[in-house]
Amino acid sequence: METNINKQNGATIVTLHPSKVAQALIYDNEQRTAIVNLIEAGYKPDHTSVGVGKTGRKLWNVEKYKGRFGKGYKMITKSPYSTKFNHLTYFLPIA
Repeated sequence: METNINKQNGATIVTLHPSKVAQALIYDNEQRTAIVNLIEAGYKPDHTSVGVGKTGRKLWNVEKYKGRFGKGYKMITKSPYSTKFNHLTYFLPIA
């Protein structure tokens, strides 16, 4: 069954390449709106990984990304399983 990544109405961020290890949670409607705005701007949630990143006071944060996977945005969400690591979801442009 294929999922529509344009509809982000669940509890986790739906990505093009799902991971068995990392699934980023959607904590509030403000975060859901940020995800939808990124998708409407042409950036698709490619994949989620586990890594280090700062979220600040909120449970999530979005920052520009330029690296191994290309240019885009990286959404950092707090992990419910670990205090040392976060979930990083990469939003990349689809050509």
